[in-house]
Amino acid sequence: MTHSSYLRTTMTAFLLIAAWPLMAQKSNIDKSQADQFVYESLANAVESDYDAEKVDFKPSSLIKTDERSVFILPGDYYQLKTIRSDCYLRKTWNNYVVISDLRYPMETFTNQLLNKVKSGHILNVKHHQYGQKVPILKTPLQNLFMLFGPTMKSYVSVTSVNEKDIEAILLFHHPKLDFIHMLTLKTSTNGLLKKGNIIYGDLYTNIPQDNVKSILEK
Repeated sequence: MTHSSYLRTTMTAFLLIAAWPLMAQKSNIDKSQADQFVYESLANAVESDYDAEKVDFKPSSLIKTDERSVFILPGDYYQLKTIRSDCYLRKTWNNYVVISDLRYPMETFTNQLLNKVKSGHILNVKHHQYGQKVPILKTPLQNLFMLFGPTMKSYVSVTSVNEKDIEAILLFHHPKLDFIHMLTLKTSTNGLLKKGNIIYGDLYTNIPQDNVKSILEK
């Protein structure tokens, strides 16, 4: 596949994914087909070299934390104030850098899941589809950002971290069509900076907005 053909295929895929719930409403396509469409789009995606988002900010907008030299670039939240799009930065001698450092696992994993720093993680998740179908989906993490990022907003909550494991929730929300894709994730804390590190978990797709809060509070 040529580079231009790959870009056209990729663009078509994420535009269809973004529009799918609206298409389903207008043509009576059921959720099982919508879930299968997302699965196939991710499973068949060419391995992506999709770049991290550029982080633009003014130092005056940063919020201090209890951790020395660590600052928050505040974002928004989704339904619960713990599900956020905040980015974490560290102050060096004369600059601020987006945190990607094993000394700060929570901040690093958050930045990776928001695509503020690029990672080499591989997702290995159970995709919970309509009709109790739960196939395994394996795909580079960057493919999620490539397919969902252009039309959806992402939010993260790191729910647990220790020397062995780190766990988090990642949400992609379409603000116009008001639906989400949600992942619950777990990986090795020591593997956060290793290329090819496996992130395990569960993926739930095409969830109506009014069902989200009850799911998150369980």
